[in-house]
Amino acid sequence: MLFEKDPPPAAEYLDANPRAAEQRKRETALLIPCHKSAGILPGTLRAALRIFPPENVFVVANGDSATPLDNTADVCRAHGVHHVWSPVGSKLVAQFVGCFAAERFKYVLMIDDDCALPPDFPVVSDRIAGRVRCVGYTIKSVGAASSRGTACQQAQDLEYKLSGLQRALAGAVGSCMFPHGAISLWDREFLVGTFRHHPGFSISEDWFTGDSCRSLGGRIKMCSAVFVETETPAALFLGGAGCRGGFGEMTVFKQRFLRWNFFFVNGLWYNLRYLLLSWRLGWWEIGTKFFVFQEVYETLLYILTPITLPISFLVSWRFCSYLVLVTVALYMINIIIFNEVHLRLKKERVGLVVLLLYFPFYKLALLLVNIGSCYWAVFKYAKYFAKRHPKIVEDEKSLEIVLKLQQDGLKSSECLHTRAAAAALCGNTNEKMNGNRSSAYSSSLGHPGCCCLC
Repeated sequence: MLFEKDPPPAAEYLDANPRAAEQRKRETALLIPCHKSAGILPGTLRAALRIFPPENVFVVANGDSATPLDNTADVCRAHGVHHVWSPVGSKLVAQFVGCFAAERFKYVLMIDDDCALPPDFPVVSDRIAGRVRCVGYTIKSVGAASSRGTACQQAQDLEYKLSGLQRALAGAVGSCMFPHGAISLWDREFLVGTFRHHPGFSISEDWFTGDSCRSLGGRIKMCSAVFVETETPAALFLGGAGCRGGFGEMTVFKQRFLRWNFFFVNGLWYNLRYLLLSWRLGWWEIGTKFFVFQEVYETLLYILTPITLPISFLVSWRFCSYLVLVTVALYMINIIIFNEVHLRLKKERVGLVVLLLYFPFYKLALLLVNIGSCYWAVFKYAKYFAKRHPKIVEDEKSLEIVLKLQQDGLKSSECLHTRAAAAALCGNTNEKMNGNRSSAYSSSLGHPGCCCLC
């Protein structure tokens, strides 16, 4: 299986498909949940506004405060996009609130605040049909200012691209496990239902979103025509100032050990429950369950490795060493083929120095991190689950924000109807004036407190 061909340049595509721009404007909203992102948001918005009109862009800033924590609202106002303040410090709640802020749209594209959309980015909402309810996108790791970054960031780049191809295969034969948390395109109404089903955990929220989607009968496919840039940690274990990525982690170790891998062991329960009890995807369940089982098997290997590997070396250290070396060799052959064939076709190759001299040790280190994180997570579960974690629909603050947005929407609708009637009575000149005022009103909806649209 190969990556999709590069999409045509945006201008060329729109000239050949004039209805595509109008359909995109009418049907798809862009949601950007963020936290103290005034510094990095301008670049993200500039890239987004090459594809989406300002009225389709919703920035949902969040934090545990009744008032905004920085000047993100000013950045949004300068770019003419909507701003929503959520007083709950949760990306998941911010996405949920954003779905209601953009309730007039059929589809929503959710991206991270550091995710720069390429100029030829394809909004493939036409793929959301039948059982397909979500389309993920392949991503690439970059350093500061979209550079190739450090050797560690280039290794992550190779890792992300390989994961993207694996997810594309899973989506083709069934459903991939979950879209990457940095970017995904959804049927908005189905996404709201997915959030209602979501257990509400703020860690690994993208994994649980995928589990809820599949459990509700929604397929997740991938678009591999482009690689969307996302900035990643610059160091594996030790990072200095400015080496930030993801949720602000300084190192890959902190990112994986403390957050990404936290629900590896707990995820066994959800995966086994899905294997046995979920059959809403019809025949697509066969391919989907193969990849779910693969994840269960991988987690069991992590848990059992500290037991089985020492015993294997004690029984026959020479034979076990041969098996380890052969396994590593086969994996590296696979990686080299992927880099020299798949990534060469996309002009996205990783340098051979990083591939041959850094990547094997990087993966070995991450293997040890994954094994250790499983046992660390089990130790931390007692404290984590001692505290109740309500679902999104059980969180009072998030529901207050949604209700406020709906009330503002009703007021806006009533105002627009009133002005339309006045315009009909006063003639075409007044109609234009009132239409302009209606647009100004709808783009300046605001209320001090739990939410604010700018």
